[in-house]
Amino acid sequence: MRKLVIATRGSKLALAQSEMVATLLQAAHPGIPLDVRVIQTKGDLVLDRALSKIGDKGLFVKEIEQALLDGTADLAVHSCKDLPSLLPPQLVLGAFPKRADPRDVLISRHGLRLSELPSGGMIGTSSLRRACQVRHIRPDLQIIDLRGNVDTRLRKAQTEAYDAIILAAAGLERLDLGAAVTETFEVGTLVPMVAQGALAIECRADDSEVQQLLAALNDTATELAVRAERAFLRRLEGGCQVPIAAHAEVDGDAIELRGLIGLPDGTQLVQGKKLGSAGEPEVVGTALAETLLAQGGAAILERLSRVVPAIEAPETHL
Repeated sequence: MRKLVIATRGSKLALAQSEMVATLLQAAHPGIPLDVRVIQTKGDLVLDRALSKIGDKGLFVKEIEQALLDGTADLAVHSCKDLPSLLPPQLVLGAFPKRADPRDVLISRHGLRLSELPSGGMIGTSSLRRACQVRHIRPDLQIIDLRGNVDTRLRKAQTEAYDAIILAAAGLERLDLGAAVTETFEVGTLVPMVAQGALAIECRADDSEVQQLLAALNDTATELAVRAERAFLRRLEGGCQVPIAAHAEVDGDAIELRGLIGLPDGTQLVQGKKLGSAGEPEVVGTALAETLLAQGGAAILERLSRVVPAIEAPETHL
């Protein structure tokens, strides 16, 4: 077998995720030679601005995808929510390993839940999606931008600059840092980012050998849920300037998708659910998007488009 080069970001979490995929590949295909190539992305380099202010598509994936396109890497491991809803036509998502916990969590230095934080308390997050929903629940709280890797954010959470921070449960789980969590938000309280908790393994569309190897790593329920969520996002053409959230659950032949569109200040939210066939996840995702657009989502997106051009950039993978 030819040696396969895995492209990844260089953060501790990204490396842990790539190592997890390498272990799965070696278990499915004993003896397969693998190498890991670390690639810095724009999202890793620009840390002095909020993600919504950088203004670029694929902040955490573009340079990695270029390595696939030029043949210096054979596959790439992404936090799936970092991926734009449209891929370059030469690339495909070859596998979705079993999803980790998709929920958001609160980490408070005082051990307080969101409802217990004092009025005027400061919440750290780089996500407009999280900020929108927290402001809707607790409009008296202040949202403070928070960037950096997991360790950096956890350190900041213990300083007086923040009363609490919000992260994705999956990242903490994969780094064995779950003990830091004060509160876990159910998906009906804080709707997760599209594909949160899921990994996506990307490869070239014309590389049938790699696609066949990756097939053994695919979890069908995860794939169907992510496809529904990404179809929802794709129809809305949302990016990091637009608070958009979606989460799907597969139960046998059925799939239920929950979605949300909101204003960054949390004063207006449109949300709903759609039940459909698990065999048609994109149909369910598109249908829910159309429903929410008709219920006021279109007006929200139009209002936001007059403030900033709609560009597609993901919230950070944390």
